[in-house]
Amino acid sequence: MFEIIVSDESLQDLDDVVDFYSNISLELGTRFITNFDECLLELENIPFFQIRYDEIRIRQVRKFPILLHYILSEKDKTATVYGIRFAKSNPDNYPKI
Repeated sequence: MFEIIVSDESLQDLDDVVDFYSNISLELGTRFITNFDECLLELENIPFFQIRYDEIRIRQVRKFPILLHYILSEKDKTATVYGIRFAKSNPDNYPKI
């Protein structure tokens, strides 16, 4: 089982996404948070998604076009989330490590 670490930058990204969906509908914002939490729980058990760029892996939040950008450390048994972005975001805006 892996420990999930969410960086400060990712927490700001998360706030932005929650605000975006909550402005559309409070129910949609709540549903996003639920699916986001489930995604993190799944990452604890199955973090081995494809490496997309540099050493960063990407995992989509179920039913939302939101991607978690994270680095896996098998040695430390951690997955560190560095960014939470909309799937259609410009790749130039992806988190850099």
